[in-house]
Amino acid sequence: MQLVRSDSRELTLTGNIKSTDDYLAIRKAVTGILDEGGTSVTLKILDSLSMPSSVIGFFVKLVNRDKIKVTMEIQDPRLLELLDELGLKEPFGARQA
Repeated sequence: MQLVRSDSRELTLTGNIKSTDDYLAIRKAVTGILDEGGTSVTLKILDSLSMPSSVIGFFVKLVNRDKIKVTMEIQDPRLLELLDELGLKEPFGARQA
């Protein structure tokens, strides 16, 4: 996975999100945005068809406990379907890119 900060509150992720290193990179980038005073984050997920439970748990914590607005623009319909089946499409603001 490659992660690029494409705007002050936006991250673009290419490749499949699958490893612990991917989780740590996402957490570090999102935390950096929040440390700068951000209250929302947008993720453009271009290629990933899955998302590890550690990443899902991190975003659930952000949305439910920290009250951070998360928006996900997802290119692969399989990942969007997964989030829908888990009941996370709405909380994560997930939509087809």
